Amino acid sequence: MALLATQDAAAGLANVARVAANGGGDTVAAGSRAAGWDLGVFLLVQNADATATTVTVDGVPYSVPATTGLAVIPVYRTTAGTIVAVTYSKVTTLTVAAVQLAGK
Repeated sequence: MALLATQDAAAGLANVARVAANGGGDTVAAGSRAAGWDLGVFLLVQNADATATTVTVDGVPYSVPATTGLAVIPVYRTTAGTIVAVTYSKVTTLTVAAVQLAGK
């Protein structure tokens, strides 16, 4: 499992670099929502394979459509920075990135 570095996407996704998903899964540092603050961290997943895939983040499954499927999956925990496990039903032509949408 590799820890995905959280990238700043406040100015858009043009400069966000996606990496190949690891067969054994990945980890990501979670964001947090508390007391009116939103430190949003999201997992950006793009599936270029001919079949859909399931991405499971902290035990919650998300379906990513086939071919040009794109998913933006929230990664929240009570404490920001908590490491969360991410697994994939398959990794063929699957790319991922951890992004933070709030400006720094």
